[in-house]
Amino acid sequence: MTQYDVVTVGGGYNGLTAAAYLAKAGLDVLVLEAKDYVGGGVITREATLPGFHHDLHAIAHIFIQGNPLIRDDELGLLSKHGLEYVFPDPSIAVTFPDGDYIAFYRDVNKTAETIARISPRDAENYLRFHEFADRLLDMLMDGLFSPPPPLGAFFAQLDQSEVGQEMLRMLLMSYLDVINEWFESSKVRAALARWVSEILAAPEEGGTGAFLLMMVPTIHRYGLGYAVGGSGSLTTALVGAVQEWGGTIRTNAPVEQFLFTGDRVTGVVLASGERIEARRAVVADLNIKQLPAMVDHRFGAEWERKVNRIKPVGFTLLTGHIALSEAPVFKAGPEVGSAGFQEIAVPLPELTQTFDGLKYGVPISNIPSIAVASAWDPTRAPSGRHTLYLLSYAPLRLAEGNWDERKEELFDRVFDTFCGLTTNMGPDKVLGRVIESPADGERFNASWPQGDPGHFGSQLFQFMGYRPMPNMGYRLPAEGFYLVGPSTHPGSGVTGGARAAVQTILDDLGFDFAEVLARA
Repeated sequence: MTQYDVVTVGGGYNGLTAAAYLAKAGLDVLVLEAKDYVGGGVITREATLPGFHHDLHAIAHIFIQGNPLIRDDELGLLSKHGLEYVFPDPSIAVTFPDGDYIAFYRDVNKTAETIARISPRDAENYLRFHEFADRLLDMLMDGLFSPPPPLGAFFAQLDQSEVGQEMLRMLLMSYLDVINEWFESSKVRAALARWVSEILAAPEEGGTGAFLLMMVPTIHRYGLGYAVGGSGSLTTALVGAVQEWGGTIRTNAPVEQFLFTGDRVTGVVLASGERIEARRAVVADLNIKQLPAMVDHRFGAEWERKVNRIKPVGFTLLTGHIALSEAPVFKAGPEVGSAGFQEIAVPLPELTQTFDGLKYGVPISNIPSIAVASAWDPTRAPSGRHTLYLLSYAPLRLAEGNWDERKEELFDRVFDTFCGLTTNMGPDKVLGRVIESPADGERFNASWPQGDPGHFGSQLFQFMGYRPMPNMGYRLPAEGFYLVGPSTHPGSGVTGGARAAVQTILDDLGFDFAEVLARA
């Protein structure tokens, strides 16, 4: 039986991140990936036509910019392995059908100037909110990329100061509650709610206030990054880091079962029947809900009950990858077109009514997200041509029909909304397109129920120290067995979050994380 120090099951970008740090520690690491390529949702493909490079899932790299993985280049992804980012400014423009918009620049004062066109009072409120949130950002960022403390202890610490108490209130509230406390204009409120809704939680969902608290200062301090060449460039750089430190990556190697000796995990069995031994640890970059069957239900009925009760996101995604003959020109003006991302909103209460429909299987088309990454990264499309990433929120299940029957028809409505926001877009500008429904997302990755790349919701009761279950951290109920990826803190998105898990794993294996980072 082949032996390694550590076997990592799943070659998504989180699994690769964990493997790279563990290999840098001097461990003999094997990554096993079921597909014929690695990267999970952080991949770029010529999905429509030759020369058009589309990010199939993850496209905007925001929170990872504050992660020491990138900020301090801990694995040499930037200096050694070719990773490069461009940063559009403004990062995001939230736009209304009547042409009003808010442009989120790196400069908070410049952002406030765009808010003032809608509401001078809310421009002042935004500066005040940013000042409050920015003071907390270092603590929040450090917390995203380190193992979370027990939630009770964290709450007790916050409760010791006035600013901590205010933060605790926000954590418990919905992000719309927080917005309503700080802002007055229905459009400003709607614009902020639309932006934060990218976490796939409706504005009135309780326990989501933390995301407004993090997203506002983060976009000003770090901006929105597009990886040059596409999101897959991050995966390519991580592969380079794993291999630099002696790690091994195998594709077309699906794992069917985990092996145990007593209370210790000792390896894996592949679908081919091959057995691979892990001398020190096994790391699973999987959805926690996949594990009961893969461990032959050895962790018991109570543990499985806690896994099964984990709540899904409120809605999911319908995404179009489109090759365009030219770039869109937005009716709202060049400032909107110059943003890295355009997010479409409608005023309150129409916005919350739109989200309500998703609960009942009603498809929507009025608040899409738009990205033309080729405008900032010309490597993504032939000269003069462009890639369009057009995304709409979608019900977990349709009230009428199914996704395979209806995805093209429903996406056409989203595309019509997009065209109506521009002066030059129409079907005649489409050179090719590929539509991905929630059902397609689930088929693409077995870890993504209803196509959710974040595995499940991020409400406070399953966030930070309670993700995926209370104070579990990254340790599974067997010695040497660990979980990384969106099922664990800090959750979904391109965050480089496996860095937090690695600290727990290395500590258990007797390594000093600071000494590992110092290795050249």
